[in-house]
Amino acid sequence: MSWHELSISVPFEYVEPVSYLFERYGYGLSVETRPGDCAVLRSYLPSLSRQRLAHIEVGVKLASSVAELGELEIRPLGEDEDWRDSWKQHFTLLRVGRNLVVKPSWIEYEAQPGDVVIDLDPGLAFGTGYHPTTYSCLEALEDLIKPDSTVLDVGAGSGILTIAAVKLGAAHVTAVDIDSHAVRAARKNFRRTGIAERVNADSGSIPGPATRGRTYNVAVANISARGIRLVSPAIPELLAPGGVFVASGIIVEQHDQAVSAIADAGMVIDEMRQREDWLTMLCRPATGSG
Repeated sequence: MSWHELSISVPFEYVEPVSYLFERYGYGLSVETRPGDCAVLRSYLPSLSRQRLAHIEVGVKLASSVAELGELEIRPLGEDEDWRDSWKQHFTLLRVGRNLVVKPSWIEYEAQPGDVVIDLDPGLAFGTGYHPTTYSCLEALEDLIKPDSTVLDVGAGSGILTIAAVKLGAAHVTAVDIDSHAVRAARKNFRRTGIAERVNADSGSIPGPATRGRTYNVAVANISARGIRLVSPAIPELLAPGGVFVASGIIVEQHDQAVSAIADAGMVIDEMRQREDWLTMLCRPATGSG
């Protein structure tokens, strides 16, 4: 049986709905971030899966009516090409900050002294470290995590930030995501990397059952300006004294709404970091500033 590779370039904020199409009707999913604010999604179909292809084409057409998507490209794979591995060529070893190393699970790497290695399966969910906001969040966590820190990861995706937090010394992480597929993928990564006992991963947002009765030294939300507006009101009560909120996933031209939401929630911005067209903000409750 011959196979085809399906690929499409989509804006960052439309990764989730188009990923859902590819996950439901295709076989396998990879997300490759590109400079700027877009990502390339890939999935695979047997040549005879015309009904599955039709579902994907209709979904892409509907999404294209509300957003500017790239063309859905369909590439036949060579007879000697294994679709299960072909997407892996798009990921390489990635160094972040001072000591962090993001390593795709299939790449052999001998850790150097001081390395904090994050072993990840990038094909399972969005969040690989290659996107500017994920990169900036990893840098921030390296600065903020202390031994025995407690961490809240809102919009955990693949779980890369949770894994980094534990590898950096966090005692416990609560990881939540509204996408149940992402939560399942993250749990697989947590088990495979041996950190599951220090993580509570659950579907949902904040406030919610997963965070009830807990406070955190660091809360990180790598989502979007709109998402930051929605979760900011709950953050101050979830932060321990001296706690820091890392707000990210914010496109520069949308930063005003995120800044306003953070101020309305009673927080101040200590630092604003820009990488390409994206912002990451380090915030604290106003009563704990200064």
